[in-house]
Amino acid sequence: MKSRVAAGVQADVGDLVALISGKVQTFTSAALTSANFRTSFLGVLVQGHTTGTETTDSTCLVYTFGEFEFPLSAAAGAAVDLGGLVAATADQIVATGAILGAAGTGTAIGRLARRIEVGDTTAIVKIESVIFGGSQPLT
Repeated sequence: MKSRVAAGVQADVGDLVALISGKVQTFTSAALTSANFRTSFLGVLVQGHTTGTETTDSTCLVYTFGEFEFPLSAAAGAAVDLGGLVAATADQIVATGAILGAAGTGTAIGRLARRIEVGDTTAIVKIESVIFGGSQPLT
């Protein structure tokens, strides 16, 4: 999906992004909790790196569906099966143990596309934009 990164936002290719007031924001720039970020979750930025010094909005491309590898917020202390829920915890970092829920309460932005083993430091995550009715419906 073609969109626009809000002026003044530093965004890198690979960032998890949300659509806030009609413009793309990263987890960091949005300054939201995982639950509030999930409510507006759009997808992964694939084109449109910005430095944060832009004074006008910048064109970008966001994949709203796909499988992506992200670092885990901590090495896995336990195995997690395929399909386990994950939450955004930073621009390009996820954590297992996410939950589904109503807007502002659920944290899941995707599901594991590969089982996580003890000690793993990355996860393959299948994301589908919550805005477009992804596999993590707002209940």
